[in-house]
Amino acid sequence: MNNKQKIDMIIALCLILVSVILLILPMFHITNINHLMIFVFSSYSIFNLIQFIFTYKSKDYESLFTAFISILTLILSIIFEMSSPRTLALILMCWIALMSLTKLKKIDYYHDRHDEMWKVRVFNLLFFILAGILTSINLAYSSEVQIIIIGFFMLIHGILELFDPLVKTLITH
Repeated sequence: MNNKQKIDMIIALCLILVSVILLILPMFHITNINHLMIFVFSSYSIFNLIQFIFTYKSKDYESLFTAFISILTLILSIIFEMSSPRTLALILMCWIALMSLTKLKKIDYYHDRHDEMWKVRVFNLLFFILAGILTSINLAYSSEVQIIIIGFFMLIHGILELFDPLVKTLITH
């Protein structure tokens, strides 16, 4: 396993940890959706910037684009108060749409180099979009349920991010 794969795996595990924290917080009656979305998007921004800093020599800019998208979504989360489920769903769908473009660029990168990983990434992209749409549709409940739904979506996203380094590691061995 090379250095980039190790860092990608560590960052994916950190993203999974953020989602687990998000899933646990409603048990402690921490249900302010605005603060929690700011926490999620700032965590994603920081982790992906760290990932880019440690892997910039590989010329993989997906983590940089993800950090910028998360920063943009963080700014939107601060500007627009997410008091209504519609606003929350729109902000989340903006993040999902921009992330999908980044993931599509990565698929194109793999496909241009005749790397079979593009097939795994297409599956990841389709599953990510499907989970994102289902998450956005089901945000019309109380804040506790919204946090749990978003936590599960972020957990799915973290697991999907873990697929890439794991499959690369298994293929090379």
